[in-house]
Amino acid sequence: MQMHPVLERAGTNAELPVWARCGKRRRAHGVRVGDLLAAWATQLALPERDRVRWRAAGVLHDALKDAPFAELHEVAGEGWPDPVVHAPACAARLATDGVDDPFLLDAIRYHPVGHPDLDPLGEYLILADYLEPGRNVGSAKRQRLRDRLPEDRHEVLTEVVCQRLGRLLGKNRPLMDCSVGLWNRLVNP
Repeated sequence: MQMHPVLERAGTNAELPVWARCGKRRRAHGVRVGDLLAAWATQLALPERDRVRWRAAGVLHDALKDAPFAELHEVAGEGWPDPVVHAPACAARLATDGVDDPFLLDAIRYHPVGHPDLDPLGEYLILADYLEPGRNVGSAKRQRLRDRLPEDRHEVLTEVVCQRLGRLLGKNRPLMDCSVGLWNRLVNP
């Protein structure tokens, strides 16, 4: 099966689709996330096609991060808080473009919140987004977690999800059901 051209261009040349709405810093973040995913895919001895897919997921995951919330909600539908609505909107735009890769689309859709049904690409995208080397806050701790990957996926993912959910709880913010579902799966394997 041939890879969709949008994925091929993102995975090989870090090229974003024409509808992308992200600035220079966000684009650089996406490339770092994609490169980290590609490195892990190589270490996991995945086939070349999957390495390209994984890099594409990283490059594309925040492609609509800088779009207006009203526009994103129109594309994503209801039920998504403003800080994360870019993710389902991006997955929806990719699907509209003809991308028919449900695992990659779910990885992008749920990367900021998690979901209990994510496959390894989805889990590693959560990790790469959180641990990519350009993030300065807690960089030493992030480096230590990154050094444990790709081998320690379950344990590192549990730590990362705990940190993310803990931050939301500390701000008295609600948790999405899919986030709680991922947490419950991680602690009850």
